[in-house]
Amino acid sequence: MFLLSLLPFAEMNAQINHKHYILMGKIELSKENYSEAIKNFNVAIIAKPNDFEAYFLRGIAKYSLGDYGGAVDDFSRTLEIHPLYVRAYHYRGVANDRLANYADAMADYKHAITLDPFSEELHIASGSTLMHLNDYQNAVAEFDTALIINPENANAFISRGIAKRYLNDLDGALADMNSAVYNDFFNIEAVARRGMIELEREDYEAAMSDFNNALRMDKDNPLIYFNRAVAYLNLGDTTAALRDYEKVNNLDQRNALTYFNRAIIYSLRQDYDVALALYNKVIEINPQNIYGYFNRGILFYKLKDWDEAENDFSKVIELFPDFIDAWMNRAVVRFEKNDILGAEQDQYRAKQIMAFVSEDQANVDSLFAHYSKMDYNKIINFESDFVNGNRQKTLIQFSDIDIRPRESFIVNITDNEKYYIDATLSQMSQSNNMGGKLAYVVNDLFDTGRNSLLNDSVVNSFDNQNLRTFVNGIYNFEIYNYNRGETLFASLLDDPVLGIYACVNLSVLQKAKAELTVTDKTYETSIYITQKKSIESFSQPQEKPDYRQALSTITGVLGKTKRNPYVWYNIGNIHLQMQEFEKAVDDYTKAIQYEKNLAEAYYNRALTLLYLNNKSQAIKDLSKAGELGIQEAYVVMKRFSE
Repeated sequence: MFLLSLLPFAEMNAQINHKHYILMGKIELSKENYSEAIKNFNVAIIAKPNDFEAYFLRGIAKYSLGDYGGAVDDFSRTLEIHPLYVRAYHYRGVANDRLANYADAMADYKHAITLDPFSEELHIASGSTLMHLNDYQNAVAEFDTALIINPENANAFISRGIAKRYLNDLDGALADMNSAVYNDFFNIEAVARRGMIELEREDYEAAMSDFNNALRMDKDNPLIYFNRAVAYLNLGDTTAALRDYEKVNNLDQRNALTYFNRAIIYSLRQDYDVALALYNKVIEINPQNIYGYFNRGILFYKLKDWDEAENDFSKVIELFPDFIDAWMNRAVVRFEKNDILGAEQDQYRAKQIMAFVSEDQANVDSLFAHYSKMDYNKIINFESDFVNGNRQKTLIQFSDIDIRPRESFIVNITDNEKYYIDATLSQMSQSNNMGGKLAYVVNDLFDTGRNSLLNDSVVNSFDNQNLRTFVNGIYNFEIYNYNRGETLFASLLDDPVLGIYACVNLSVLQKAKAELTVTDKTYETSIYITQKKSIESFSQPQEKPDYRQALSTITGVLGKTKRNPYVWYNIGNIHLQMQEFEKAVDDYTKAIQYEKNLAEAYYNRALTLLYLNNKSQAIKDLSKAGELGIQEAYVVMKRFSE
């Protein structure tokens, strides 16, 4: 029987636990510590599974982390328990809207309005979804209703003003923004939105005044700096515009749109080195964006770097084969390289595309319809989150992390909060004074910030010879005595109690050893003092680790325990490293089957599914991984769900 370490409270009074963890969760929600809030609501749900409040509040926390699918699930569970809870319909509608499930969102609002027809916020939410459906007239009608209920609702004026802007009623939009500011003078969005309308009306001085006022109220709002930069550009002050764009990127280092705009300005100033660095940053963030490559190609052309220019225009053509200008520009570059045949072929292809689109307007529509099926937005949209800088620092989903799978499990002595334990390990921990618990933990032996609990005196403190041998194996693994650790674990494989744990650790050690062997070989063949080796040696393909021994070791234990989730998870990790992705997915699924709260299995399965382009299932797995405590899941979800 496998137990999560976070859930040892069945002996406590469920009612007291429920109230305590609900309160703690609310406190974390108010502090915007959403991941911690979810942990508390998880406990409350276990203490009292049929109380709707914990599900509802957890849904709010998930929504705030960008896990809209997880939020919908929690709000749905809330409504199963409490079918008349209006706020759950309301918030589920908002979450469905974010998922682009607009029909479901409208159905939720309709149901909620039936229960509470005088809620101005419900009409605003309904109008917002209608705007996403480009139904601006009916959206205005919904905002009108909200204002009948409450004529001083600034958010209703803001929303109606945005709808009128899309109806090309800039005068009406400005009037609504004025009303919003009048009713809520310190509403930053109202002031900033009025500035944006004034920008479109080309009243740049008025726009500048509004943006300055908004920044006095929120000095870390990147959207306001971005729009003020546009105002500066229209007023001819490129230096001030660049200063504001730089402020945006200081607040949000992944805002590719702002890097792109800065690059254009530096190119116009003929400061090509800076422009090139900025285009590189755009492509780093948006590696499929055609405009980053296209503009960088033009820059390389100006620098007379024909090869790099050709590479960039070729990349544009690879991403968007019907981009006429890319074919023409590559033709020009190929003429410069004296590749006359290639240049003529590019010109011919450009003329073919031009003839096709000029024959009939329907051809243009069919062309873009074709690309829309291929996720066309990916190649034209820039990543550009405009989130208040202070909020961005507190929300995990905006973190800039390297996306990598979680490591395999080993059995080790730990004092960490997150661990998994079974009855045998629990008994051994209670029977020995080891300064921690013997448990399954994600392998972190070589993390620089890790504090080890093992030393010679701890190892020698165990009376049981086999347990001492096992812990000594961990210790030798930890200090890089791989062969010694391997021997110690191997000696225990037939032990009826420790054999399974020794097998798990031995396999992880063999996996690490295989990776270290490849690293050593790469070092030996690449770094040398004299020039005795030929240039060809550098071009040899890098050897991949041989994981067969590690895989054989861990699969060998399945004859003794086919229901051990950590064994299946570790097998999945090896298959993942071997690039046998479908097998890895099956292994992680087995692990989840035997331990439904194994967060690491959900997370690694999600990353594997993303590689296999199964985004919808991957998002569900990321939601579950986040719910179970892996905060990085929300970062990955944000990057791949838009």
